[in-house]
Amino acid sequence: MRRWIRRMAVFLVVLLLAAVVVVVVDVRGQLPDRSTPRIPGLRSRVEVRFDARGIPTVRARALGDALRVQGYLQARERLFQMELARRVAGGELSELVGAVALPLDRRQRVYGFAGVAEAAVRLAPEDQRADAQALADGINAFISTRPGRWGVEFQLLGLHPRPWTPADSVRVLLLMHQQLSETWQRDLLNESLAALPPARRQFLTPEVSTDDVLILPDAEPRPAPSTSALLTRGAPGAGPATRPATLEPLELLGVPFEPLPGGAPPDVGSNAWVVSGAHTARGKPILANDPHLGFDTPGTWYPLRIELTDEGGAVRRWIQGVSLPGIPGLVIFQNDRLAIGFTNTGTDVQDLYREPEVGQRVETIQVKGAPAERFSVSLGRHGPMVRPGVALAWAALDPATLRAPVSSMMLATDWASVNAAADGFLGPGQNVLYADVDGHIGWRVTGVLPLRGPADDGRVPLDGSSPGHDWSGYLAQSRMPRVLDPASGRIVSANQRGIGTSSGLRWPSTWASPTRARRITELVAGEGIDARQVRATQLDTVGIVHREVVERLAPLLRPEVARAFAGWDGRAEAGSRLFRAAEEIRRRAYEAIAAAALKGSGIGPTELRWYNSDPTLLAALRASPESWRKAGLGDRDAVLGAAVREVVLDGTWGEHNRLEVRHPFGRGGGPLGWVFNPPESPLAGCDRCVRVATPEFGQSMRFVVDFSDPDATTLVLPLGASGHVGSRHRTDQQRDWLQGDLDGARTLLHAPAVGPPLVFEP
Repeated sequence: MRRWIRRMAVFLVVLLLAAVVVVVVDVRGQLPDRSTPRIPGLRSRVEVRFDARGIPTVRARALGDALRVQGYLQARERLFQMELARRVAGGELSELVGAVALPLDRRQRVYGFAGVAEAAVRLAPEDQRADAQALADGINAFISTRPGRWGVEFQLLGLHPRPWTPADSVRVLLLMHQQLSETWQRDLLNESLAALPPARRQFLTPEVSTDDVLILPDAEPRPAPSTSALLTRGAPGAGPATRPATLEPLELLGVPFEPLPGGAPPDVGSNAWVVSGAHTARGKPILANDPHLGFDTPGTWYPLRIELTDEGGAVRRWIQGVSLPGIPGLVIFQNDRLAIGFTNTGTDVQDLYREPEVGQRVETIQVKGAPAERFSVSLGRHGPMVRPGVALAWAALDPATLRAPVSSMMLATDWASVNAAADGFLGPGQNVLYADVDGHIGWRVTGVLPLRGPADDGRVPLDGSSPGHDWSGYLAQSRMPRVLDPASGRIVSANQRGIGTSSGLRWPSTWASPTRARRITELVAGEGIDARQVRATQLDTVGIVHREVVERLAPLLRPEVARAFAGWDGRAEAGSRLFRAAEEIRRRAYEAIAAAALKGSGIGPTELRWYNSDPTLLAALRASPESWRKAGLGDRDAVLGAAVREVVLDGTWGEHNRLEVRHPFGRGGGPLGWVFNPPESPLAGCDRCVRVATPEFGQSMRFVVDFSDPDATTLVLPLGASGHVGSRHRTDQQRDWLQGDLDGARTLLHAPAVGPPLVFEP
């Protein structure tokens, strides 16, 4: 019997391997070839050369022609990624994979992105419609002429992609808008805290911190209120508070919004900073940017260089950086005059209104292998109902706000023309970091800011029956905060509260912890900074919050653990046993503090989910035992000691913090996981380090521009330029992303071409 079982096991393994080999062979047959069809609308010859990492340089006479070829290249390498993006945005996944995707499709249909995108195209300026159409022309040229090269995913699904339209590009923009600004669930959670005294709410949901790193200063010093006063004034009353009704499970049509332990959830964010030539080794500015987004395969960005030539073939303008597949042009880039980086402002562009239904919208979802589903979306006066009696107002659902002036931004030549272009960018709120060849550095905010009533801060649901709570429009772009050539010669943006009261504006936002901004500011404070130091800063793994937490709680730890931490520098290296223990200490300490502060409210610490929990944690640890007792929180050392005393040194940080990128086909593991999922790797860094790194999200690319040598710009992705399983460029950048390339020799954005060019003729 055992011999028979062994034989069967061997047979099954061989069969499994044979299936994998078939898939791999088929995958390789789907890789791009060197065909170059005619692209409608192309006016002149376009040449494309690739470097050793598969990053293309597109050489064209006109930007419109370059965008057409960009569309072809995006489709050539990322068509399945683009197909998924437009379907996720529009709530059309069930048509591909069946009823399993219905909860997500229903959620997306509530937002109605498909109709918003169509309306946005109709309202867009002519130049922006032309850019989107040029990209679509190139994408459709690939779809129509290369059916055997779309990618193995299309073959496995039996899918024929429909033609790409400018509205599909707006869908992709809306999906990014959703990732960067979907905060309405927090309004319900904030409302649940009404059971607490105001001072206690302020302590648990801080907007201001003594550690803030401001770009635009406060009009006058605004120190955070003392912890002693907050805790004392916020002591709970004699009787237990009533648990608010809003603390039902937070979900939208079956898609849950799960609370996370340990304080702040791992929100998307970014780092960007710029140092003027007065403080660099070669006397020219250096700009760095590393956006933090979810890890996916293919990755978020597609790298590209565009060279615009004169009639004689000489390069007159060039632009290089990264694009979003499905959107024309480059988003984060350097051109021959300047460079641009972005971080998310976290601007609150969503409000909830309690109001009755005033209408319905009927949606039909096609379902693979099942009848189509029809359901009604309830509508309130302010927008779609995200739960019974609660309507959502969201700037992204206003088609007039969806603007992306790609051409004017990419072709800008100075601070004035960048601002003119940025005034027309009405997408997700962003911090724009700027530097140019003349030595200037700058920062401004772009996007939209709803103008709310004087008593509204955007943090809790409002009474929809009162017109006084309606938005009165959006802040004029001319009033957007901006700074040029600050006296410090340095600008750091890491999603922290950067807009002080001197702006004269109220700026409701989900500010991140200032910890990354503080650390970057420390590292760029010196003189003679060079590009190598900047790249090293992007790889910095010191957790300054973890370091302080461990120092303050050392007397309460096990003696052997406290001894091990003596002199610890706070680094979150993959092989560190200390950082794994430090993260456990931080998480337990915060939850103990939150539980003590929430006592009697009926709210648990994991339900709090505040996005900037570090000021609460640090303020409580810095408070005296007497302050704790006066606040009715109990014995400080007893509460915290009970929380952290059992922490031991058990395993390394990299065993817990691993890069686990999953292809949609490989999420279930097994043979398809072997084929479709990139290799797993232990990760250095953490969600509070400059080197943001968690299994789910982190540095989606690293970009460094040194204006002393325009050809020395570096860019590295977590995986690679190609989205095709089986392509050598799918993961060929992963090693440099994991290990770093301080000298920049292996990650040059403008590297020598290899092989013959692709040539597109009109």
